[in-house]
Amino acid sequence: MSEQLYCPNPRCRNHNHLLEDDSWMRKKGFVMTKRDGKVQRYQCKECLVTFSLSYFSIDYYAHKNLSYPKLLNHLVSGSGIRDMARAMKYSPCLISNRIRRLSERVTAFCAKEIHDLELRESVAADGLENFILSQYFPTNVNVLVGQRSQFIYTFNALHFKRKGICTDEQKKKKAELYESARFEKGAASRRFREILDFLSEKAESSSLKSFILDTDEHPVYRYQFDHHESLSCKISHRTTNSQVERNYQNKLFSCNYIDRQIRKDLAEYVRETVQFGRNMNNSMDRFNCYCFWHNYLKPYRINRKKRKYEYHSLAAGFALDQIKDTVQDVFYGIRKKDEDFIEYLTDYQKAHWNRDLVNPLNRKAV
Repeated sequence: MSEQLYCPNPRCRNHNHLLEDDSWMRKKGFVMTKRDGKVQRYQCKECLVTFSLSYFSIDYYAHKNLSYPKLLNHLVSGSGIRDMARAMKYSPCLISNRIRRLSERVTAFCAKEIHDLELRESVAADGLENFILSQYFPTNVNVLVGQRSQFIYTFNALHFKRKGICTDEQKKKKAELYESARFEKGAASRRFREILDFLSEKAESSSLKSFILDTDEHPVYRYQFDHHESLSCKISHRTTNSQVERNYQNKLFSCNYIDRQIRKDLAEYVRETVQFGRNMNNSMDRFNCYCFWHNYLKPYRINRKKRKYEYHSLAAGFALDQIKDTVQDVFYGIRKKDEDFIEYLTDYQKAHWNRDLVNPLNRKAV
């Protein structure tokens, strides 16, 4: 037995204690399941709660097995939910459920690692515009990216009212939709302030003497940086006009690179797509899974002869063995307890974990 096993009962003393062997539990018969056939059950000697080893797996309480590496490869290759369902011969609801499970595992196993990672580079922050439900509800996904590594340190998102010129018919439809729509007041400022909170904490614990935060000239970015209460004095703010050519010399190259990659890899972010998100929580599940793939599995550069690092996470400062262990744990590792990682989450990540992200029309996922 693995020493990571623990009693599933949160009120049992074997739930939180470090259990170095399996002497705290005993075998307790078998149960027949459609998914795995005959399954061994165990019982905690302290509280007498029974369980099987499937409790600790990503497929707990699932009726069908599915290959999560294969699912992730489909997700980051421009496949929509129904595309994946057809290819893997499952229902769209099951595919969405498994993406949610994978996203939760990514959050649980990566939160502490990213929190403990020493920041060794300057960073860039920018927003990726898309829409949720319809183009009357644009979204902005803010990402914080390493300048050298292109590692995605954190992200959050918001939705807002449609901008630009509208016809009379569009104005009428907007008025009808916005009567019952939900918008978070001051969301743009709050979301970027959360990015600055994260960056300030990382900068304080870093051995580097100074950092540069690159953004475009959006007034919210400048205002929040100038008025942030606890921003580290190590950080200086540099702005770049968004109309500047988006090449390798651009100071926002790392954000522009992430923008380009996501727009070709995730179906709902493709330009003029007919596949779009219908629920903010589910949409962020897919984005979270993409960030995991980009950071831990995607090659740092295509040309093997010229690339200095194997993965983006390696360029950010992770050890190669640590990266491989993280990938293995996400797909096959033992479930973590909430208390082991919840303190390392940002406020936005906690809202996402609790499925509390605001949807424009408060509709459930389709």
